Amino acid sequence: MMQTSLKQNGFYLSLILAFVLWMVMFVFRPFNFWLMLSFSTALLATISFLLGRPLIRKDELTWRNLFLGILMAGILYAIFWVGNQALIIISHLFPDLLPDRSGNISAVYANLGALSPFLVGLLLFFPIGFGEEIFWRGFIQRRFTREWSGGAAFVLTTLLYTGVHLPTWNPVLILAALTCGLFWGGLYWATGTLVPVLISHMIWDPLIFVIWPIK
Repeated sequence: MMQTSLKQNGFYLSLILAFVLWMVMFVFRPFNFWLMLSFSTALLATISFLLGRPLIRKDELTWRNLFLGILMAGILYAIFWVGNQALIIISHLFPDLLPDRSGNISAVYANLGALSPFLVGLLLFFPIGFGEEIFWRGFIQRRFTREWSGGAAFVLTTLLYTGVHLPTWNPVLILAALTCGLFWGGLYWATGTLVPVLISHMIWDPLIFVIWPIK
């Protein structure tokens, strides 16, 4: 009973910690952004493994899940490319709706010069992409699914994942977080396995931030 209570408290405390860490990273920025993000995601992933294991079953480690993850990374990249074209058109047709679209996007990529692109790409692959999925889908959404239902867990986790980005006041970044939350949360809900979601996030991050940025 005590162990269950500790895990329950740890679950909700980890959510509060995620909001605090994202606030510090995106608003106060006391240290290098990529190192802070790497530390934060590694910390949240460690908490997830301690409180929520096992997060991945051996039978989930299949070639099918690997290829599905690679495919989903490509599809999400295509969604963002189309979405960016749509934002460009909207900003021209309704300039008051997105008055600083280019500035918002530039702010998303502003931290890239702090470290070498190669190192940033490696950090985005691991621990950042890995750690985010372990925490948000593998730990948070999985726990909500056990307590309520797959649909409720999907909606609530997506809202929380988007919510940690609200303090940035960057509408493009918040919209991107919502899109990713819907995509990866929906993929986890549909497949019931974390592996393709992990692979998708770990590939998509360096793809869109370092290899082929969308601006």
